[in-house]
Amino acid sequence: MTLEEGQILFREGDPGENLYVVRDGELQGKSTLGTAINTYGPGALIGELAFLKKEPYTETITATEDCELIEITPDALEESLEQEPAWFRSIISFLTGRLQIAGDNKRKSDKIKALPSLLYILDSLSTRAKANEETYVSHAEVIDGVEKLFNLSKDNIEDLLKILEELEVLKIQGEEIHVKNANVVHLLYESIRFRARYKKTPPQILSMTEQMVLNAVIKTVQQSTEPLKNGTFTVKTESLLKVGKRAMFGATLTLRTMLPLLERKLLNAAIPLGDGDVLPEIEAIPFFFGDFDTILDLMELNRIYPLLDKKLVK
Repeated sequence: MTLEEGQILFREGDPGENLYVVRDGELQGKSTLGTAINTYGPGALIGELAFLKKEPYTETITATEDCELIEITPDALEESLEQEPAWFRSIISFLTGRLQIAGDNKRKSDKIKALPSLLYILDSLSTRAKANEETYVSHAEVIDGVEKLFNLSKDNIEDLLKILEELEVLKIQGEEIHVKNANVVHLLYESIRFRARYKKTPPQILSMTEQMVLNAVIKTVQQSTEPLKNGTFTVKTESLLKVGKRAMFGATLTLRTMLPLLERKLLNAAIPLGDGDVLPEIEAIPFFFGDFDTILDLMELNRIYPLLDKKLVK
């Protein structure tokens, strides 16, 4: 078949009845869901996924110059399969691969989209379990809850749970799921929901410098003989600077590097710092204090967050 420049081969949403192979010329495809324009030249396949999956075409195809195409209908497909010419076998092999890739990508996409629902269920059930002085949540209740919130298969939900288990967020023991730290699950849920909604890095995710500072604080607290008071730690600046030399990997621990954490009240200075434009030397601050569990939970979140992304896209 031939198309003249400007003619439309098919429109987005039309039934995916036929497959096309470009023999000569060039066509462009554009979807209403995106700004990307796909270009198809000699040898390219057009509409293959819609054709194989019997779904509507996902873009409108327009000839940008005079074109010649091979139109493959379902009847022609059946006839060609019987004859199996070499060129057609290669097309079928290519289409099978494309369909497999599309299926894999959809499964990955579904898991990523369902993750907030799973974390919400785990967060809610963990809170209830803690109130009831229970140490686990029901495996079946988690699966059922996610299935109701998000139409995801049980196998895919189990895959997500295994990823969280590999990251030591939880432990699956038959019909029981033991959540390691309910606070971390809540932070993870809030972070993933924020990213999905606003398409940017959640505020709970720290910079590398902030993580190094908190790592130095944690090590100083662990080495200190000062007991925690109602979960609040106190670290002497002198001790923090000594630990910081080793924990900061060459970076210098100053009030300027600590300022973002001080502004967020993750750390607190023993004396007022003023307006922040002119900061005192760090040695002028006798000690720092804060909630130890809050810092530990936040650091655990920052350990899990990047690893979770890597595992989801595998």
